[in-house]
Amino acid sequence: METRNKKILLNKPLVFGLYLADGDDRLDCAWFNPVVEKKIKNLQKYKKSSGKSIKLKIIADVNGGKRLPKGTVAVEDDASIIPYVRATDVKNLKINLDTAVKIPREIHHAIQNYQLKQDDIAITVVGTIGKVGILEEKAEVCDFTENIARVRIKDKNIDPVFLLHYLNSEYGRMQTERFSVGSLQCKLSLQSCRNIEIYIPFSGDRFDVKKQQLILKKVYEILRQADKKRQESANLIKESKEVIHKKLGLKIETNKNKYKTFKQSLNENLDTRLDTLFNNPLRDLLLTSLKKFSHKTLGEITKPQTNNKVIPTDFYRVIDLEQIDENTGRIIRAREVSELGSEKNLLKARSILISKLQPEKGKIVIVGDEYDGCVSSSELIPLLLDSCDVSLEYLWAVLRSKYILNQWECELTGSSRMRIGPNEIKETVIPIPEKKIQNEIVKEIRLKIRESDKAIQEADRLTIKAKEKFIELLVK
Repeated sequence: METRNKKILLNKPLVFGLYLADGDDRLDCAWFNPVVEKKIKNLQKYKKSSGKSIKLKIIADVNGGKRLPKGTVAVEDDASIIPYVRATDVKNLKINLDTAVKIPREIHHAIQNYQLKQDDIAITVVGTIGKVGILEEKAEVCDFTENIARVRIKDKNIDPVFLLHYLNSEYGRMQTERFSVGSLQCKLSLQSCRNIEIYIPFSGDRFDVKKQQLILKKVYEILRQADKKRQESANLIKESKEVIHKKLGLKIETNKNKYKTFKQSLNENLDTRLDTLFNNPLRDLLLTSLKKFSHKTLGEITKPQTNNKVIPTDFYRVIDLEQIDENTGRIIRAREVSELGSEKNLLKARSILISKLQPEKGKIVIVGDEYDGCVSSSELIPLLLDSCDVSLEYLWAVLRSKYILNQWECELTGSSRMRIGPNEIKETVIPIPEKKIQNEIVKEIRLKIRESDKAIQEADRLTIKAKEKFIELLVK
């Protein structure tokens, strides 16, 4: 049996035995999955030893967040200071306030009854179900979306970090998956969250917080090793992005404080942009530096991809911005859909994709053979190499460098969703070194990314080991 089909049948078996209990109100395969049923029964048996099996609602308050008022557009500016946590901000077992959207106080006042505070745990309840994270830091105010369930512990003998790891363990995740309902988009109700079965060390007449912390100590000995590997990976990615700058040696001025004010004279060209972003002196300094080097514009070495018509079919493989890893410059995966809701581009192998939405983030990839025939968001512009002056791999590398990203950052237009126009993309100045230097740049970048991949794989292996250790110590 194919691995994929085996996984599907494990999660949703085709047949099952039906033994209704008082709490059963569903008759689907996912609910009566015998694999999950057996594990839940095993969990309940452990309560006879040194632990206690209990519903989450007994030990914690579980409540939802609030969506932004209808018609609200979260535009970050100097007045936007209050974090609004979304499901995407729940990552790596943390609630990340750094990535949270910031909203102004007038919007906050409309949803101020829905707050996160230190040691609160978030469970994602829409889309990717069951991701968990904890708010480690103090926050004066912190709003959160309705796509998150907030878990606030009400028993002082339960360590919030212990509960976090339980919810992220095999026993926690299999229950959030089991409770999920929906076809096109899965959802997890607050009531289902409250009914998650929790197993916690118990001693005498109270939960044993010392044993919880002892378990965490052993688990974190492994997780610290995983963190070191992730940091090693991040350092290698950072080094890979600096390779081209070291090889070419072109100076880039980045001190924006030196140019807080500047003058701009009008000329006869009425189409000239007069905004401060485009007329920033840093852009002129960058272009002057690049044009002293051998160079061409992007429009001179590429051409638009033709024949972009998407042929109707039963399903499509779609690549959106979310499927592109900006750190490695690779497509993570393609998602399958039965219908296309908007205009899409047909992708061809060996084309290069450039994001026109927030292009300064570096979401640029070469389409591999495995993604030939996929379709992409209209936010991604496919171009074909049309020059012998550069290799496709070098073009990929230089487009992800500060030489290019800094140009695009100064050429953005828009308010809430900043984009770059097709003319600005065509006029992008591309430094072109000798072929030998191009090959050295590509080789070194690829090597560092491969080393980064190995570090991440080792970090993932250690993370799995830590989760297994948690369960082993929990039921020991």
